[in-house]
Amino acid sequence: MTTSPSLTVADDLAAARPLLFAYYNATATEMGYPTWDSPDDLPDYFRTDFDDVEAYYAAPGGYLVARLDGVPAGGVGYHLLGADDVEVKRLYVAPEARGARVARHLMDALHDRARAAGARRCVLDVLPQRTTAIALYERLGYRRIPGYLDDHGPIPLDCFAYDL
Repeated sequence: MTTSPSLTVADDLAAARPLLFAYYNATATEMGYPTWDSPDDLPDYFRTDFDDVEAYYAAPGGYLVARLDGVPAGGVGYHLLGADDVEVKRLYVAPEARGARVARHLMDALHDRARAAGARRCVLDVLPQRTTAIALYERLGYRRIPGYLDDHGPIPLDCFAYDL
């Protein structure tokens, strides 16, 4: 008899850094850039949340970690932008956990947290080549919007919003 893995999702800043580092390396690979062997080698633009996870994802935000059978399998960060919007940050699922609905569970929990914080909308940006993530966002009800930040930098990003 086969048992399905146990999946839990909870705020967990302590488990954020390894998942963020894996996210950064996955992003570099997708963009055709070299990866980093150590977090010490990360460029400044990834240090904003990595160096001080606790401050960047401080309440009323957080960093959700999904665990499969107790092992971190993915994560997503979130924080308030103004009074009404929650920004979704750095959704990542470990390759070995893909297909187990980890991303869906993370996003459902994030939406619950955003509602509890009084937000009316979730916003996010994503690399256009992340078609699997974009398909998930669209299945969840996200719609394309113009850029919501003054400066998204030199990397082209697609932006989405979800009304809570």
